[in-house]
Parts: sequence; C-alpha cells; structure tokens
Amino acid sequence: MPRTDPVRLMRRRIIIIVLLLILAGAVRGVWGVYHKEYESRLLRVEAEAQLEGVKEREMQLRADLARLKSERGVEEVLRKEYELAREGEGVLVIIDDEPEQVPTPVREKTWWERMWTR
Repeated sequence: MPRTDPVRLMRRRIIIIVLLLILAGAVRGVWGVYHKEYESRLLRVEAEAQLEGVKEREMQLRADLARLKSERGVEEVLRKEYELAREGEGVLVIIDDEPEQVPTPVREKTWWERMWTR
C-alpha cells in the first residue's frame, strides 16, 4: 500500500478526528474538576470566616453569661436596660448652660443689589 492511498489517508483523518474528540472530552472533564475545586476552595474560606465569627460571638456570650451570674452584673443590666433603681435612690437631672448666641455677620449689599431692591 502506498502512502498516498486515499483509503489510508481517510482512515488517518478519521482516527485523528476521533482522538481530537476524545482529547476535547478529557479537557472538558478536567476543566470541570478544576472549576469545582476552585468553588470548593472559595466556600471553605467563607466557611472558615463564618466559623471565626461564630467563635468570637460564643466567647462574647460566655463573658456576658459569666457577668450575669454575679449580683453586680445583674444589677448593671437591670439599671442599663430597664432604667431601674434601688429603693431610696432618686433621679438627678443635670442641665447644661445655654450656649452663647454668636451673632451672625450682616453682609452688605453690593451696588447692584441696592439698585434693584429699592
């Protein structure tokens, strides 16, 4: 069979086309896996950030809970949130001095304004 045989050339072209299609399918599969890995990495970073926020919130809540276990802490919250006072305590109102009135400077009219506003 000579190298220029049309049947042989056609077979080679079909084999090359089939191999290119297989290669395209493999590349598409690899790209899909890469894309999923990238999305997973982003979601993991986001989840770790949320976890850090939840841990900070838990520490704050534990500190608040420890403070509320003491009588002083309960009294502080009652005074702050509900504006409660003990028996015998009164209300003290502090009034600030009135601020000084600063006179606003009067602007002189220009000759043009004086001529038209008479």
